[in-house]
Amino acid sequence: QKKGIIRGKALDVTIPVEFANVLLYAKSDSRKIIKNTVTDSTGFFVFTSLSLGAYSLKIQLIGYVPKTIDIRLNTEDQLIDLGKISLETDAKLLKTVEVTARKALIQRTPQGLIINASATLTQQGGTATDLLRNTPTVAVDAEGGITLRGKTPLILINGRNSSLGNMEQIQANSIESIEIINNPSAQYDADAEGGIINIVLKKNQQNGTNGAVALGTGYGAKGRINSSLLLSHKAGKWNIGLSYDNRFAGRIRKVDGDRVNFNIPGQYYLTQRRFDDRIDRNQNLKFNVDYALNPKNTLSFEAIGTLIDEDNDEALTNLVETQNRSFTNKYTRRSIELRKGRIGEFALIYKRKFEDDRKSLSANASSSLNNNKENTDITTQTLLENGSLLGNPFLQRTYNYQTSNVNNLQLDYVLPISQRSVLETGYKGILRVLGTDFQSQDKVNGTYIPNPKTSNIFDFKEQIHAVYAQINAFVGDKQSPRMRYTFGLRAEQVWNKGRVISNSLAVDNKYFNLFPTANIAYYLRPNEFLKLSYGRRINRPGLGALNPFTDITDSLTQRGGNPQLKPELVHSLELGYNKEWERVSFSSLLFYRRANNIIQPFTILRADGVLFTQPLNFGNSVTYGSENILTAYLSKFWDFNLSFSLFQQNIDGSNVGSEVGNSVFSWYGKVINNFTLWKGSKLQLIGVYNSPIATPQGERIAIYNADVGFQQKMLKGKGRLGVIVTDIFNTQRSGFLWDTADF
Repeated sequence: QKKGIIRGKALDVTIPVEFANVLLYAKSDSRKIIKNTVTDSTGFFVFTSLSLGAYSLKIQLIGYVPKTIDIRLNTEDQLIDLGKISLETDAKLLKTVEVTARKALIQRTPQGLIINASATLTQQGGTATDLLRNTPTVAVDAEGGITLRGKTPLILINGRNSSLGNMEQIQANSIESIEIINNPSAQYDADAEGGIINIVLKKNQQNGTNGAVALGTGYGAKGRINSSLLLSHKAGKWNIGLSYDNRFAGRIRKVDGDRVNFNIPGQYYLTQRRFDDRIDRNQNLKFNVDYALNPKNTLSFEAIGTLIDEDNDEALTNLVETQNRSFTNKYTRRSIELRKGRIGEFALIYKRKFEDDRKSLSANASSSLNNNKENTDITTQTLLENGSLLGNPFLQRTYNYQTSNVNNLQLDYVLPISQRSVLETGYKGILRVLGTDFQSQDKVNGTYIPNPKTSNIFDFKEQIHAVYAQINAFVGDKQSPRMRYTFGLRAEQVWNKGRVISNSLAVDNKYFNLFPTANIAYYLRPNEFLKLSYGRRINRPGLGALNPFTDITDSLTQRGGNPQLKPELVHSLELGYNKEWERVSFSSLLFYRRANNIIQPFTILRADGVLFTQPLNFGNSVTYGSENILTAYLSKFWDFNLSFSLFQQNIDGSNVGSEVGNSVFSWYGKVINNFTLWKGSKLQLIGVYNSPIATPQGERIAIYNADVGFQQKMLKGKGRLGVIVTDIFNTQRSGFLWDTADF
């Protein structure tokens, strides 16, 4: 028997109407619904596999007058395209209906998760780092280091590479959502060994002129204040938004360092006690404009400006003793660090739609400019055993001036090749430029003299050109497929060149790689499916890891970059299971990842007692484990989200040293509880635990904390008042344990 298709698009004048209910009845029985669906983000809907005959189609959504259309499918016309269907606003209904709903914390996608930022109360007024700290499956240490399953992810801003890589510079109030992609398809950058975290900034979606203002203040170890202002206007072909936010906050940090130098008898014990007093003053200005050239073509412009002003006062005391605990020497070292920076980012985006909503064309070009200046004055004072001053202080100063530029050019095209499959293809080019001028100076006879051993100029350029193609298809009915699958291939050509002026070191690398990906989802039921995915990825060293300058703030524990780092290549395999019930949803996956030529920090003890750390390429690492997420809406009063990851990490560094390597079992756990105490209120309790993680020479210690937040709606829902307490029990600490033959 021949089958028919009915499709169309619901519009409010020229604006697509999303989430409208579309009901299909037999003409002979208007009480029985044969099929139903909802419109997508473009207003599109479709019914397939329909028997020939007469039907009534009804479109309805609160705020619009219901619309009914009579349709007849016959042998001559088996495809009915209703085209654009204009819905009439029901002004009377809009005045009398109030819609309330609980906004979900997590939305599952075929490639990962989307986290609704506003659902995390405890980090309102904080930074993106604070928000990620309480995001399911993400681990953040007390220093702000972000990992997924023990590896650093690729962080994107609005889907693009950006100079806004420091999550402390992005305010949580300005974030709409966080997208987590664990095993990316060929469409995404191959430089995503640990997965991708995409930070989506807020953008106006409401018609008319709108505004919002927020003010926050707090006190813990130090005081803080933050504010934000948002203005927008959306009418006709234009959507314009302007926002400003700032954060002025202080923090303190206490560091205990205890070291045993086995092979240096005169400096056998080192006891370090450090205290940092830090003030951050960050401001952001964002502007965006969308212009609809016509219903199918949209041109957008986005601009972000950031001002960074950070001061840090660090006081460090070093006590050195012999093997029998006899006094060797003692001194204090105070560093006053002043840092100022400016970031400017600009993006131009074009999107083209077609009659077939599966077909699309998009292009975007962006440029991100970063200028940082850091000046540090260091005073070293020798002390007697009783703490008295000995001699005059030794004065040093350093400056680190850095400019960087990240440019993106991207083109994506989606072409339907059958009723059940599309071809996705595109190009992406990335150009990174880094220039660093670092100089260390010692004061001798009243004059500051540059120290050539710890000073250098480093210039670096990198070009990445990538093309990809992938088939995205399904088997069965579109609304309830039996299987979805994606097979893709990405090809990347990389050129990079670097130059260290101080020692005439030149870096010149070029390499070509192919990155196949595959994702298959098999649906046992519409709300239950299995997923298998594979991807080959790469981890290119970041600009910070390549920069060879040496941080001498702590003269006995120094760090530096390594311009000769090579990229690491990764094979990643996942098998997952997802199930949704009426009030409960559960997802679990097993993952395996093997990385060759891995990049990890390596620490050596020099003969002069200085511990020096820099990133090196090791042999390989193998990580395997399980990641699980449970969400339950137990009642109108209480819902919760529980996420936990278990994994084994084995690091083999035999190419660096016979004793370099480690094997540690780790696990993460987070529970987010939401309570509705009365109308318009929300109480949120969050607990986080991150167990130790393997490093080549030891492990990172466990990190855990608990937060609580409360929010009450006010002013008929137009206002909210929140009170937040983070790290209730003052447990959040970070640190590392190293154990080698030397120290």
